[in-house]
This record gives sequence, C-alpha cells and structure tokens, in this order.
Amino acid sequence: MSLWDLASQTIDAASESLRALSLDIHSHPEENYEEEHAHQALTTWLADSGFDVTRSAYGMDTAFAATRGSGGPTIAVLCEYDALPGIGHACGHNLIAISGAAAGLGVAEALERGGVEGTIRVLGSPAEEGGGGKIRLIDEGAFEEVGAAMMIHPGTGDLLYPLVLAIDTCMVEFRGKNAHAAGAPWEGRNALDALVLAYQAIALMRQQSHPTVRIHGKIHHGGDKPNIIPDYAQAEFYVRAPQEGRLNEMVKRVEECFAGAAQATGCEWSITWSGQRYSNMANNGPLADRFGRRWLDLGVHAIDLDGGKGGSFGSTDMGNVSHVVPSIHPMYNIPHKSGNHTPEFTEAAASEAGHQLTMTATKAMAHAALDWLTDPDLRDRAQADFDASHGN
Repeated sequence: MSLWDLASQTIDAASESLRALSLDIHSHPEENYEEEHAHQALTTWLADSGFDVTRSAYGMDTAFAATRGSGGPTIAVLCEYDALPGIGHACGHNLIAISGAAAGLGVAEALERGGVEGTIRVLGSPAEEGGGGKIRLIDEGAFEEVGAAMMIHPGTGDLLYPLVLAIDTCMVEFRGKNAHAAGAPWEGRNALDALVLAYQAIALMRQQSHPTVRIHGKIHHGGDKPNIIPDYAQAEFYVRAPQEGRLNEMVKRVEECFAGAAQATGCEWSITWSGQRYSNMANNGPLADRFGRRWLDLGVHAIDLDGGKGGSFGSTDMGNVSHVVPSIHPMYNIPHKSGNHTPEFTEAAASEAGHQLTMTATKAMAHAALDWLTDPDLRDRAQADFDASHGN
C-alpha cells in the first residue's frame, strides 16, 4: 500500500472520532485566547493518537504543538479553533481544527508504517479572529525548523488561491467639550459630530478606492445622553487591501479623514493601530498546484487549478505565516445557506455533509504534505517560488 493510501485509510478510520471532536468544539464556542475547552479536547485527541504534545506552547495558554516522525524535513499543518461572539463557529474553525489533527495523523502513520524519514508538526493556533495567534507563533520561533506550512478553510467555493487581504485595525478617539445641548450648545465641541463626519468621509472615499480595498467601521461610544453634547467618541475600523503598499496608502487616507473631521468640528483626535497587522496570503504555487492535483484525484473539481485568483476571502494571520515559509490556504465549499460569519454558516459547520467534505479536503492536504516530505524537487520548487515572491 502506498504512503498516500495509508494516509487516506488512517483518516477514514479516525473519521468517527474526528466528527465527535468537531461537534464537541462546535458546541463549546470560545473567543480569542479563551479556547480552553478546544485546547484540552484537541491536545488529548492528539496525545491519544501518539503525538508528542506540548500544551500551552509558545507563551500562549491555548496554543499547542504536536509532533510525530523523526529526521528528514519538517512540515506543519495548522489548527484553528476560536469562535465568533454571538454566532459561535460561523467560520467553521471546528472543521479547521479537526482537519489539521487528521492530516497530521494521516501523514504520521504513513511515514512510520512506510519507514520513511520526515516530521509532521500540528500547530494549534488560537485567536485567528482578530487576536493574531499565528503572529505570536512566528515571534516565538514556532516555524524556525519548519520548511512549509498548510491549512484548509471551509467557505463558499473550492479555491486553491483565495485572495486573502492584508488588514490593519485601529481605534480612533475624538475629544471635544461637554455643554448643555439646549441651553448653551455653542459652548460645546461635539466629539460625536467629529466621528460621524469621519465615518461619512470614509464612506465617500470608498467611491474613489480600488475595488479590492475594504474598509469597515463600528462606533463603540458616542455620548451618554442626548441633552449632553458628547466630549468623547470612539470607533474601531478595519482597513484591508491585497498588498502591503496599497494598505499603507489606505491607512494614510483614513487617517486624513480623521484629521479633517477633527479640524472641522474643533475637536482633538488620537488613533491606536493594533500592532498586529495581518499580511496578505502569498500562496505558494508549487504547493497549491500539488494540493489541487491531489484534490482532483479525490474527485473534487479545483476551479482555479491553472493558477487563477479566487474571490476575496477576507483576512487571516495565515498570511503572515506565508511570508515566513512556503504556505498554502485552500478554501473548500461546504453546503450552506449563507456565507461565512453568519448563523447559517454556524449550522453548516456542524453538518454531516460539511464533515465529509472536510475529510476529503483533509486527505488532499495530507497527500500534498507527503509529496513535499518525499519529493526533494517539489521542496526545491516550493522554496524557489517563495524566494522569488519575496525578492530573495
């Protein structure tokens, strides 16, 4: 039996326990850096599956590293398991969690039973939904011994090259002066007016922005009572673009909207950027192509196997990983009534059909990982593509 058949056989044999693990995580949604239940469930499953598990790894209580194999090159597969506020696993991270664990197990069993050198590392990445867990993994050296990294993500289409946007986030604050809104409004400086003016300026700016740019804002504070002119207002904004250069340009333009609104209303303003910018996804061509071909072998039609770009997905800290080691982040379709980040997608992430499609995509990832581990030419081409895209 080939290594690839061994991996598929192992994943099929574990499917029932993986389904139970997925539903367990799905029924216990936890937000950024609070994924204690998911962390315990995943690390227990991996330890029971023969992995050498480090819990609370890399300085994060809910991160982990699980390793099997010896010698040879090392490849990482990543798990995500945080949820969204209010709507739970509306991005399907319960499925991403089991896909990383399953691919790791399939690759490990194939290597060991086939007598092949190589190391598989399953990395547990908390806080993808805005907490930058993978950025902290990078900073703590999680990828220093890793030659390539992979993960898959459920969504609304089968894509090898999803357009993953770089993102920066900020909190902006406006400060004015309180006054009685009826008795002496001329004595006040309305911080909410400044914020609303900035919000509208950004909305108008979108008309003259590139179609790939995305800007979204949410007002967190706009005053205390209608009859008090607010001296303080606060909002949060996300700014996204497909390349760092365009993102920098849009960040500058957004800040100019804030400055103009403050000047027009006589208020002061300040801004705090998150310091955890998510990079765009630098999809590795040779790895994505190999994943796609393995996916086709399993009966899935990869709609952009020729290297075309997929539709905009959003943003992820996997983009940061792709600028450190050759990486891929394919998307796969699961039956759904609406897109990611909706209650309908939460329901889809718990469906039997979603699980089965996850297992198929997981097999493709395991097969592509085995290709990379056993094929020096593929490793060389993946590294050359990475070096070329990063100017090395």
